[in-house]
Amino acid sequence: MASSTGTFCDICQSRHISKAAEGYCPLCEEALCTDCKDHHKLSKATKTHQAISIDEYNKLPLFIREIKQYCDEHGDRFEFFCPTHNELCCKRCITTTHNECKESKVIEDFVEFSKSSAAINKYEQTLKDVDENIQNAIDDRKYNLEQFEKQKQAIKKQVKDKRIEINKHFDNLEATLMNELSAIEGEKKQNVHSVIEKLEENQKKNLQLRNDVDAMKEYGSNIQVFMGTTKLLQPVSSQEKFVRSLQEDGSLRFINLGCSISEELNGILTGIRSFGVVTPITSESRVRFSWESEKSAQILTSPTYMHSIDNINTKLICKIDVSSSATITSCLVGKYVMFSSVKSRLSSGCLLQYDSKGKYLKEIELKNSHAFNILFIDSETVAATSGGYDFKVHIVDAATLHVRRVIDLGKNTWLYGAIYENESIIGCMHDNSIKSYNVANNKVLTAKTLPFKTKNTHSTYLASDNNYFYHSDYENDSVTSYELKGRKIWSFKDDILRQPRSDYLDSNTNVYVAGSGSNNVVVISSDGLHSKQLLGPDDGIQKSACHSLR
Repeated sequence: MASSTGTFCDICQSRHISKAAEGYCPLCEEALCTDCKDHHKLSKATKTHQAISIDEYNKLPLFIREIKQYCDEHGDRFEFFCPTHNELCCKRCITTTHNECKESKVIEDFVEFSKSSAAINKYEQTLKDVDENIQNAIDDRKYNLEQFEKQKQAIKKQVKDKRIEINKHFDNLEATLMNELSAIEGEKKQNVHSVIEKLEENQKKNLQLRNDVDAMKEYGSNIQVFMGTTKLLQPVSSQEKFVRSLQEDGSLRFINLGCSISEELNGILTGIRSFGVVTPITSESRVRFSWESEKSAQILTSPTYMHSIDNINTKLICKIDVSSSATITSCLVGKYVMFSSVKSRLSSGCLLQYDSKGKYLKEIELKNSHAFNILFIDSETVAATSGGYDFKVHIVDAATLHVRRVIDLGKNTWLYGAIYENESIIGCMHDNSIKSYNVANNKVLTAKTLPFKTKNTHSTYLASDNNYFYHSDYENDSVTSYELKGRKIWSFKDDILRQPRSDYLDSNTNVYVAGSGSNNVVVISSDGLHSKQLLGPDDGIQKSACHSLR
């Protein structure tokens, strides 16, 4: 008789009869047909056995089904477990092969609760953590892929804007740069796709292990579950090691596409051999793995690598003599060194321009306005916010200091510290909110309030790396990191930093903050856990303001 499950009754087969199996007894290690199953339930020797259906048996992982209840060497049932050799033992094994093993235990003393043991709970939580972390990593890699296109378009626009201003002599150079951009983007996309494929492959392995654990718990006998936990150690640990290794081998390092426009474009047109350089900028991984299983214990440990701030030091390049009557509110360093300042509480704001060696060049007065924060729009254009004085933003040519455009944000919209991203100025408002203003030349001015819950944004500053915002709050003496959607990542508050003002990020997302109350410049590690004073009062720092580079 054919069996729909492919499994026949072991008892009947010993009588040379082929009958389809309907159940399985893990203790007897025998498949049972309907008749034998009924007899099995009634027999004095086996009525306490918990048989399962043959379908349930087939759902058990192979490594669980291969766990035997009886000793192959002696034919007796396993009654002991030897921790020294990680083996099940019958009563004869204990007196022979394992007679010198001192820590052997009676199985029945502890396997009853194996399905709810700490070990299997740990495995379940670890596998869940692995699954969530892999999905986290996949989402991050996909986000990186999305950013490639945005950054590619931003670079194209940067190149095209420059291209419009120059002669058609640069057509071939533009094509060369675009090819380089596409080639590098394609290469880096392929790299990220490879990481995603590896992640998805391990995600499938992890799902199988999770299913195995579920099936083991639901259908395995106590002794099978107990031994199954020992066999799970290696594959579960392997999955955990794989995810942890992602932080160490650079697979999840975030890659940005950047472009440096050739300085020769600002000079003569002849003899130029390069339009610019497309550079993939790799920063530290943005993925934050969560291991709930580590709250009780760890299977494996592997510290996450972070760039140390211990080796960050300062070197004096030059000193710039600024009028003692001026209050410097922010600073930019690019082709020129520029300061925003207020010469007195009642006067108008000023933008001061110096060359790279600190020589004074010129300044411009922003009539009927203050200059609270100065920020780059692009390499040739800056914007100056007005703080609590009026509602305007001045767009200024960085070279000539000519005011190209004045943007009126509307009544009672005082804008303080700000950044520029994707044709929008994002800044700290008087009403304790953070808003984004689309300031593109060809678009109507629009405003959007971002989902940040902050107690104070009045007279505060903001920095960003396209993935996170960093907000310095001088009233609370704190610096806080937020996701773009508004969720707080970390908050730094320490006596080393008082009344933090302007802040700036390096390529490793370490945060440099000017402490106007502590008269210093402090660097905070990208995880917000460590800090170091770089400059202090002894270095001549008074009411400091950090600068941004372009």
